[in-house]
Amino acid sequence: MKQHIEKEQLNQLSDAQKQVLKDWWKPSTGDWIYTSAWADSETKNDLVICISSPAGMMWSALLKEAMPLLSIGQMIEFLKDSVHWTHNKSMVSLNLREDSITNICDNLWEAVKEELEKD
Repeated sequence: MKQHIEKEQLNQLSDAQKQVLKDWWKPSTGDWIYTSAWADSETKNDLVICISSPAGMMWSALLKEAMPLLSIGQMIEFLKDSVHWTHNKSMVSLNLREDSITNICDNLWEAVKEELEKD
């Protein structure tokens, strides 16, 4: 089962929505991130990595440009923290029950995007 959103899903957000998400996110060990701040010199690929420890100079520089690849739990936390979502819990819950549990990550991402559009 898919556990995190993919870097392509982040591109569905506007710059303002990405900033709201970054402001909400508190980096911690085990988070998956996407960044193009440091491209791999050999392949020139952007980085998708798991944070081993959010402390230190390297992580500070990397996290400046990084976006979180939200987990299922982080998306639930984001929705729980959202001012608007508290009034629409039943609608989001209903949508999640209609789809297969194997699509829960993508369904939660759609709910997060809807919340970001409200800000």
